[in-house]
Amino acid sequence: MEVKSSEPIAEAEIKNILGKRKETEELAYEQAQVLEHAERFAEAAPAKARKLVEEIRKNEKIPAETAMKIVDTMPKRIPTLKAILIKEKVELSDEELDAVLKLITK
Repeated sequence: MEVKSSEPIAEAEIKNILGKRKETEELAYEQAQVLEHAERFAEAAPAKARKLVEEIRKNEKIPAETAMKIVDTMPKRIPTLKAILIKEKVELSDEELDAVLKLITK
């Protein structure tokens, strides 16, 4: 299989894409495992996930992959959000952290 392009997408979109593919063809083992994980943990609808990522990305300090992780995990508290950001080496002020958390908890 040849990879023609690559871009990060949220679990909600993965769930949508693989769910549609499952209706028409048999999924490979890895695809089935990813779909099962996405069905279990994806909290937002694909359109909402895309919108949240766009809103989070308005803060230029947050890369696309980190915004995806934030949307995928949907942290409810500042310490959880900080844990994601620390792992990705992103530093935000308290005001920026509050703004991101407010976007997610809308």
